[in-house]
Amino acid sequence: MTRNTPFGPKGWTPDRIGSLVGKTYLITGANSGAGFQATRILLSKGADVVMLNRNPTRSEAAIAALQEEFGPAANVSHIRMDLAELACVRSAAAEVLEKVPQIDALI
Repeated sequence: MTRNTPFGPKGWTPDRIGSLVGKTYLITGANSGAGFQATRILLSKGADVVMLNRNPTRSEAAIAALQEEFGPAANVSHIRMDLAELACVRSAAAEVLEKVPQIDALI
C-alpha cells in the first residue's frame, strides 16, 4: 500500500526544494544540530541565512565551516540572541530590523 503524505507520495526531502536565491531565512540555534543542518540545506539552495545564536565564538566557527563547504561567497551571518534574556532578544530584534531588509522565514 502506498502511503500518501501532505508532501505527496514520495514525501519531503531537501532535493524537492528549488532555488532560494533572493530569499532570507533567520534561524535560531543555527550553530549546531538541526539548525546547522537547516542552514546547510538553505545555503546549498542559494538562500541568505542569518544565524540567531547566543554564543558568538561558536557562531563564527559554524560560519567558517559553512564558508569552507560553500565558499567564501556563502551569504551567512550572525546576530547574537540569547532567548533566555529578554533584553538580548529585544536588542537582536532591533539589529535584525536594522540589518536585514527582508525576512522570508524564521526557523
